[in-house]
Amino acid sequence: MTSPPAFSLRLPRIMGHRGAKALAPENTLASLKAAAAAGVTWVEFDVMLTGDGAPVLFHDETLARTTGAAGQMARTSLEVVRGLDATRHFAETYSRRAGKAFRGQPDCRVPTLEETAACLLDLGLTPNVEIKPTPGLAARTAEVALSRLAEIWPKDRAAPLVSSFERESLAAAKRVVPDWPRGLLAEDFPADWREAMAALGCASLHMYWRRTRRADVAAVKAAGYAFAVYTVNGVRAGRMLLDKGVDCLITDRPDLLVPALDA
Repeated sequence: MTSPPAFSLRLPRIMGHRGAKALAPENTLASLKAAAAAGVTWVEFDVMLTGDGAPVLFHDETLARTTGAAGQMARTSLEVVRGLDATRHFAETYSRRAGKAFRGQPDCRVPTLEETAACLLDLGLTPNVEIKPTPGLAARTAEVALSRLAEIWPKDRAAPLVSSFERESLAAAKRVVPDWPRGLLAEDFPADWREAMAALGCASLHMYWRRTRRADVAAVKAAGYAFAVYTVNGVRAGRMLLDKGVDCLITDRPDLLVPALDA
């Protein structure tokens, strides 16, 4: 018999992914602003550490995909990282014309966590902070990032949700910010979800949407946890998942899902 969840978490129906990844370059201030303009109240983004231990918004271990620069995040200084333009992937994947418009703008550089927090507060957004550590830095990334965020996040604002695939990161989050809710990320439904979520003090399970089954959603929700799915970019898929009982759709396209599904 497992204990009830440590938190009662009410997730939004629609949450922006990496800000709003299909509307502006991912994990940038421009993407957060695009998500807010599309009508979401929560955004997910990734946090990694630079080579000198500064938390920044970034997804990959290497710099090339989004910035075109050579090297690894874990071996690059904050001074260098802050100067990198993060528009390359957006321009190549979504819109070369829009990518050119974003290129070189201050809001499209790799932002620090402190800059991000100020932007979130200005926009009235609640963050889902995904700890995305370089291998071997799971606990350290959570400790540094969450300690800094806790220093500047107002006590009268809704607490950030901390999520990760790395259970070591969630364990560190439980130590550093025990009053902030935590979400366990998984591609496949974890066989040990009850034990893991209880041990880590989680409030929610976040799964890859194509591997989400109605029975699993029902079991998780019956145990008192919230259920989110990523990355849902179609209205039809979103309706199907909501019908399965999913609480939150994490999407690159809030401009499509918010007007269609956020009733």
